[in-house]
Amino acid sequence: MNGSKDWFIAVLILFWGCCVPQFAHGQARSAQGTAQSQQTFTLEQAVEFALKNYPAVRAALEQQSAAQSGVALTRTSYLPRADMLWQSNRATRNNVFGLLLPQGIISAMSGPVLPIANGGSVWGSAAGLLFSWEPLDFGYRRAKVDAAKANQTRATAELSLTRLDVAIAVTDAFLTLLAAEQDVHAAEADVNRREVLSKDIHALATNQLRPGADASRSDAELA
Repeated sequence: MNGSKDWFIAVLILFWGCCVPQFAHGQARSAQGTAQSQQTFTLEQAVEFALKNYPAVRAALEQQSAAQSGVALTRTSYLPRADMLWQSNRATRNNVFGLLLPQGIISAMSGPVLPIANGGSVWGSAAGLLFSWEPLDFGYRRAKVDAAKANQTRATAELSLTRLDVAIAVTDAFLTLLAAEQDVHAAEADVNRREVLSKDIHALATNQLRPGADASRSDAELA
């Protein structure tokens, strides 16, 4: 799988120091002079912990939730729409002669055009209600809903893929750590065996029952 080394490094850093196999020997560690107990994880617990807390999984969950909300938002286009407006203002009686084309700089004005400038003012108010509904759209809204559903399906598939990648990475890291601990145990047993053998050889060499070269070789193997 592509990027498996990166996954392994990231997950190993995440669990190193807080996750050990269930049968691992307990080790004491202190922080600021206070001993803190380590939390023990089985393989299933480690995978479950990663699936709940790994950032990539949480991000995929949020993307799936956003895709679901997008489907619900798209469905609202089938509903009727009502726009309401009410305003009140006070302005001078002056107006602009001629045609004022639609633009975004000067606000639209209404009312009679006076032949001379007038400094007086007048109150004005307006209210309106616009109810609109589009019963037929020739499949346009349905296509938008289908696109939103496809996006949701893709987000769900990406979430499943992310969870699978995280589970595989955690399992790989767990088994690698387990194998490393077994290697350590085997190495410790080998060291103990060589210590006993070295003591026996030194005892025999001291009593001139074996040559001194054997004692030197046992010391080199032990080192």
